[in-house]
Amino acid sequence: MANWVYAGNANDLSKIATGSQKLIIMENPYGFKPFNDEILRVLANKGTIIIKGTWNNPSLKNIEKIAENKGFILSEKKVISSKGYSQSDGKQINNETITEYKFIRK
Repeated sequence: MANWVYAGNANDLSKIATGSQKLIIMENPYGFKPFNDEILRVLANKGTIIIKGTWNNPSLKNIEKIAENKGFILSEKKVISSKGYSQSDGKQINNETITEYKFIRK
């Protein structure tokens, strides 16, 4: 893993400095809220969050509205192939496509 990549628990980012991340990428988030306090704490002003997931992922329910309420704008939304992506249990995603959202902090 590259030295600038932080893998781990999105609910505990205590080893990452406040406002230090210009870009956060979440691949099929599960078990946490993509706009939780820890993620917002480490994201820089005008930072970007990219989230990829399936339409039936409960973590993505109402994601556009949640992002707006947290002070983000949706700058890009596209549907991409799910090939190469897996579920949290390691199994292939059943859907043929996933949605990629790109949000920028105002």
